[in-house]
Amino acid sequence: MKRVFVAFVTVILSYVCFGGIIFNNTHLERLSQQFTLNGEIVKGYWVYANNKGDYFEVTTAQNEGDFCVDDVARVVLLYTEAYEILKEEKYLSLAIEASKFVLQMQATDGEFYNFAWQDGTINKYGVTSEKSSSWWTLRAFAALSKLSQYYKDTKIVNAVRKAYSAIKKSPPVCGDQLAMYVLGLSYYVSSTKDENAKKELMKYANELINYQWKEYKYLPGFFSVYQDKFNWNGWGNHYPEALIEAYKILGDNRYLSIARESLDSQVPLLLSTGLIYSIGRYVKLFPELAYALECVAVPSVKLYEMTKDEKYAYYSALLTSWLFGGNRLNIRMLGENGEGYDGLEYMHYNRNAGAESTICALRTLLYATKLPEDFQNLATKPVILGRNGMIVLEVEAFDPGLSSVRFISGDFGGGAVFQIEGKAKLKKEISEIPEGHYFAFLSGDFKNTTVIVSSKSQVKKEISGSGLFEIGEIEVGRTITVSVSNQCLVDQLILIPQNTGITFKINDKVLTLYYDFNSGKSKIIDQALFLGKEVSVFNALTPKLRFVDSFTILELRELFNNDGFAIPQKPGNFDNLGGIVGAYLPENEVSEGITIVNGVPFEIVANGNDNIRCNSQKIVLQQPINCTKIYILAAANHGDYKVDFLINQKAYSVKINDWCNQPNAIEFDYRYIQSGERQYIKCGLSLYELDISSLNEALEEIILPREINVHISGITLR
Repeated sequence: MKRVFVAFVTVILSYVCFGGIIFNNTHLERLSQQFTLNGEIVKGYWVYANNKGDYFEVTTAQNEGDFCVDDVARVVLLYTEAYEILKEEKYLSLAIEASKFVLQMQATDGEFYNFAWQDGTINKYGVTSEKSSSWWTLRAFAALSKLSQYYKDTKIVNAVRKAYSAIKKSPPVCGDQLAMYVLGLSYYVSSTKDENAKKELMKYANELINYQWKEYKYLPGFFSVYQDKFNWNGWGNHYPEALIEAYKILGDNRYLSIARESLDSQVPLLLSTGLIYSIGRYVKLFPELAYALECVAVPSVKLYEMTKDEKYAYYSALLTSWLFGGNRLNIRMLGENGEGYDGLEYMHYNRNAGAESTICALRTLLYATKLPEDFQNLATKPVILGRNGMIVLEVEAFDPGLSSVRFISGDFGGGAVFQIEGKAKLKKEISEIPEGHYFAFLSGDFKNTTVIVSSKSQVKKEISGSGLFEIGEIEVGRTITVSVSNQCLVDQLILIPQNTGITFKINDKVLTLYYDFNSGKSKIIDQALFLGKEVSVFNALTPKLRFVDSFTILELRELFNNDGFAIPQKPGNFDNLGGIVGAYLPENEVSEGITIVNGVPFEIVANGNDNIRCNSQKIVLQQPINCTKIYILAAANHGDYKVDFLINQKAYSVKINDWCNQPNAIEFDYRYIQSGERQYIKCGLSLYELDISSLNEALEEIILPREINVHISGITLR
């Protein structure tokens, strides 16, 4: 079910400005809706909100519900902390109001259900909603415990005690959930002064330390979900904040020291690489989430307050700048009404703004209001000069030469791996990577496999098992080679530079924040250690021409850089720019050659690269051509895009629709997905017409948009 922001219940909309940071909860409250649950009027917050251009359309989580404890508990915590930090009663009122939904979702045994629909039905049986001591119960416990510090209502106090009793019977066994429990216990002990709960806090804070992962020399400071295998998620990275809050209650310096060490190694890596989504069997860089941002930005502020070490103010300011364009794509991830956008991908961002992303963005901003003005200005007006972070190379994109390999798609780093049959030597040109000293990891499935990674130097190691393996140190040049001794699956080669970090400008002063592996410390120096290098992607083509009646077809094969038509035996990748395999159009449903599309002839290519991902490529005609119309066969991936075509330097704006948004030219009933299965969804290409009759001159050149998520399959003149 979908709903549009038209009529609202009475809500408190406001924004508060401190220095350069604005805490604006307008969008969050627009996500709210009152409804009746168990006979009581409560307020939920819609899980999702789709961006429709000039408005947001709230929508349900399919087969789950409209509102969830996971999100509304976050709202309770956010507004309680806003009351604590900003000293305004209205935020406490909002926290109390939101808590009514959470209370109604508690079962008699103290656990919580997660999802409910606006008709008042609770989802009691879904795997993401059934009552348990999982994420939503832990989050409700933490939020209500925090609220109970300021609001001693009997219902709140009793609900917190019941939740505590329920979780004690079935405590978390995964590190990320244990961190949330430690966070909740810290708030609970602070509120109740319960000495037995304090002993429980000590027990589980000590247990949380055991989830530090010490097997990787070159990924220090990371925790794992499991103690027997490494699995880290950016969105579950509450470990530092949990230990900081435990330290406040228990005074054990180990907790503070470990939290500092964790942030000191993680933050430079995340600032330089991006907000890594997860590291487990392989590294997943995207999407970058506000949820992951909050997990490191908030404890950085808490450390700054406790230690007065400006290093942590820099951490928080630079992390918060992710919301204001200080990210890899220089895209603002925060809307004018406090919308937290749903994720940053490889070359685009998700412009939807649901509850989770918005709440996490606002909590990050709330804590950033505690920073001195200079640091707030760094956050809101970032000037990033360069980064030096983790590099992930998909080995299936390497040249196997004469080696016997099979290309297999599936749940792997880039959507695919190489299956090696016997010995193999795989090579790749890496001129875009800075030369220097790196730490090498390899992911895949191995059995007594001798691996050699070589470039300017080489490193050798025998490995067995499945997952991510630390290989050793290497000097990297312009090419890199991975050699294996026997049958295996090889997925990714990960390179971490000796110094990870970011160079930026503050108050006209250039600084670099980086982690030095030699000393095991993070540092800030008055030096431009990393400067971004402009990568030229300019391509120009003087196309051959083909004439059909009154039409002139431009032959664009030399500019084609994407394989959008393919078959499962040789998969393509129309939409997954950060991976090797993605979804693609069915090559078996089209014929190459001149095809008439809505009365306009185009040259269709389906084998190999068959379209242009636009990045300001320039088409220069050998001789000026008198024409009044330009027809473009195109589609976008990951949404619709409004772009400009420069025709003789004059801009013509066009909205290119997503390939699954009602294509009007070449339409298919299905597409292939990464696994090679057919997904039955209408998709294809659309025809766009540019009327250039007002140009009053012959056509000489066309410069394509600078939008890599727009694909052009053909251009015809008339």
